[in-house]
Amino acid sequence: MRALLRSALAALVFPIAASAQPITGAALDAMFDSEPQVEVNLQGSLLRLAAEAARADEPEAAVMLDGLRRITVRIYPTPPDQRGLAVERLAEVGRQFEADGWFTLVRVRSLPNDDQDDGDVWVYVRDDGDSFDGMAVLAVDEEDENSVFVLIDGTIDPTQVAELSRRFARVDLDGMDDEDDDE
Repeated sequence: MRALLRSALAALVFPIAASAQPITGAALDAMFDSEPQVEVNLQGSLLRLAAEAARADEPEAAVMLDGLRRITVRIYPTPPDQRGLAVERLAEVGRQFEADGWFTLVRVRSLPNDDQDDGDVWVYVRDDGDSFDGMAVLAVDEEDENSVFVLIDGTIDPTQVAELSRRFARVDLDGMDDEDDDE
């Protein structure tokens, strides 16, 4: 999962753009046979509250949050026997993004019978000039046995994203996992 997250974080550094969401959380929920393990729906006053909470310690993050309209996150359990179906479902979501004018920034496909593969990843964006107006990250994580959907809807200055990406790239994700294992 760390490799998938790093790929998604790296995708944020590119100076490109995206806009309106082609699928809602409810529509995505209908595609899966179980409820999401994680469900995040931030918009309006909740996003403004998150921006204000971040303003003192992470002013760059707060400025970025100020430009957002919505953040949608879904994580669904995906046992190994349902992996193929999950890939098909998220590929269909990807086709919806493309039909709505988004383009594929990153596409990582698992190779059959390759123990080094972590899973499949899609990152979609839509160019809007000097900023981007959203980003979608979809992933099927074989190691953690889940499917992930993240949609960030709103205007973001790519230079802000690059700065935050550099800052958070210095976080030792491997060390964080080791700490979790000790608990």
